Amino acid sequence: SRKPYLERMVTGKDSNATSSLSKESKTRDLAVLETITANLNAGIKFIDRQETSLAKIGGKLSEMALCLNKVNSPTSSHEDRSTTQKKFESAKESLFRESISSFDQSALFSNGPSKPLTIAVPNRGEWEGLSIDRSDLGQPGINTVMKGKVYGEGPGFYLDHDSIKRAFSEWRSLCTDNRLNWGMLVDRLHGISSIYEKISDGGNWQLPPFPLDPSQGPLRRPHRNN
Repeated sequence: SRKPYLERMVTGKDSNATSSLSKESKTRDLAVLETITANLNAGIKFIDRQETSLAKIGGKLSEMALCLNKVNSPTSSHEDRSTTQKKFESAKESLFRESISSFDQSALFSNGPSKPLTIAVPNRGEWEGLSIDRSDLGQPGINTVMKGKVYGEGPGFYLDHDSIKRAFSEWRSLCTDNRLNWGMLVDRLHGISSIYEKISDGGNWQLPPFPLDPSQGPLRRPHRNN
């Protein structure tokens, strides 16, 4: 792309964003900081939506584990087990629907490795790329559960408690990563707010320079802190 780095990595497609804000007697630096703040807030909302979906996925995994327990109960009849298998399939379908959900036209999850969303922020005199990962649901334990069953002659293989435990372990790791990303973005948002207040109070601050060589890219050390 031949677009300026600032437009490509910070202000987005609207190249007039900075100039329009300048017309309201705001400096260029303040205008860019406002755009970065908007990007960080959007990233935080993305992670919040992801966390909500992960909570729903955890609930469905719990339902599946309960189904497995009911089927393995010695007092469970054939009819009970058949009904439980239907509940298991319903929970699995709900989990799948959640796995393809999105926020602002961006997928919340991936089925395998994927490129992260990147937000450019100024930090210590240079531009830093903050990486927001789409939670990877294409992991062995979760895949096994999605292809399994607890009873009946239908397609799929029979699950055991170890399979469910592995899926839960992977899910917990995704929840932990989500919270770490949330904390990282909130920390940077507080930093940008401090810079904004400093400029508003008459203090001095300058946007970090972009490299002159376009082949180097605007982020000299992308994803440095995550």
